Amino acid sequence: MSGAHEAGRRPDRIAVFVENRPFFGALIVHLPLLHALRTRHPAARVALFSPFEEAAQLVDLGAADQLVRYTGRFADVRARLARFAPDAAIVLRPASRWLDLAVATSGTRERAGFDSWLAPLAYTRRVPHDTSIYRPRKYLTLIERREDALAAPLDPWFRLAAAVAPDARERGELAILPGGGAGDFKRWGAGHFLELAAQLAADDASLRFAWVLGPQEAALAARIAASPVAERSRCVVARPVAELAALAFSARGAVGNDCGPGHVFQMCGCPFACVMSDHDGEAKLRVAEWIDAPWRGLASVSAPGRPIADVAPEVVAANVRRMLATAPEPTAGPDATAPAAASFEAAPPVKTR
Repeated sequence: MSGAHEAGRRPDRIAVFVENRPFFGALIVHLPLLHALRTRHPAARVALFSPFEEAAQLVDLGAADQLVRYTGRFADVRARLARFAPDAAIVLRPASRWLDLAVATSGTRERAGFDSWLAPLAYTRRVPHDTSIYRPRKYLTLIERREDALAAPLDPWFRLAAAVAPDARERGELAILPGGGAGDFKRWGAGHFLELAAQLAADDASLRFAWVLGPQEAALAARIAASPVAERSRCVVARPVAELAALAFSARGAVGNDCGPGHVFQMCGCPFACVMSDHDGEAKLRVAEWIDAPWRGLASVSAPGRPIADVAPEVVAANVRRMLATAPEPTAGPDATAPAAASFEAAPPVKTR
């Protein structure tokens, strides 16, 4: 798995224990790691181990070969590992000591996981669980040097996917992402996004909007069609990841909630201005872990203890204007070289936990 492993026998079967969250955004951020494994070990069979059926979405995307769904704990995982018989295992769950122990005693030759009191016994490769870096990059540290993981482009899988997707009809749009399936605390609200679009439209007569709507937001299309920005807008409703990637490569930038499509745009290198709540006082941690470093300075966050609805459209508009003023030109297509990320001021570093 690691560079040291390359000198030895390549693994034929790799088990990847994905994070214990069933949401689209929490799953999609596994793609850079899974693609890196595919690239490095093209003949290996990759199995995702998860308690959630939703992880099968990654298999459907071709990023892994099968889902092994475990329903119990130590004994169940040990039995399923014995049946799959991996040469290598990568554990992305940072706080499960019973899982560490199950993998450690499974007989798997190469084992990678995050550091803990048990990690020296459990893993042949262990790295710090550093929540101050964007989550897809944190995963990459399990198979790459940290400095390489921090510098690596996250878009290779998305470029391959976008190459076979219908070409984006427009170039240079501002993508608006009003989703947030994990709960209302993540949703800034349709009214706020429409007000934001109206403010930005008043600034720039040529600016057009692509509204990225999931099934939960599909009804918003009628409201957009009746709004003052209707003639500047198109709705992209419940589209596959490949089409979202094609849009991300052609967009001038994106603004939205902390949501799954937001991670697709970030990993494609599209500038992203996120709106986020600090209802629980943990926003600094979320910004560090769920927004890539170049875009952290564009985040609009509510005051500590306040809901996301408190964020004023004027605040978000100021960050979007700054983003658009310095954003690179969109790529000509998914096969083009990715534009360099703009250098926005990053959020203060967050302590490792």
